[in-house]
Amino acid sequence: MTRKQIQMQVLLQNTILAFVINSAATVLGGGFVTPGMYLVGMFMAFSINYVAAIIIPVDPIGRKVAGALGLKDGQFLFKLVRIFIVNAIFVTIISFTIALIMNGPVDNLISIWWSTYPVLHLVGFITSVLIENGCADLAQTVVK
Repeated sequence: MTRKQIQMQVLLQNTILAFVINSAATVLGGGFVTPGMYLVGMFMAFSINYVAAIIIPVDPIGRKVAGALGLKDGQFLFKLVRIFIVNAIFVTIISFTIALIMNGPVDNLISIWWSTYPVLHLVGFITSVLIENGCADLAQTVVK
């Protein structure tokens, strides 16, 4: 894939993940309050994820971890480990940042954040596994 195709794939994946993770976080947080609040949450999730993707080389980190476990690129288990690591980085950053924004620096911030983190990580991981190939294919089609 070209650099532009990879950037398009990241944009597509981040958009889908922002929707899915924000939806899961909204449900875990007690449900939808207003459409406006939901859209603000989705915008925050997307923005945080996109900025993090620009700053942190998550895919190389995931590849290094999978390789350090003796897995070879192209193996399904390599892909699962890589996606697990990438997702862990993104979901940690997104969920913690949004917990901080929504609650402020309260004493129990870590417990508030941790109360949703495992579920959000699982939801993000499953979503990432399911959408990665489709997003790559679409990016290659859209960006020649």
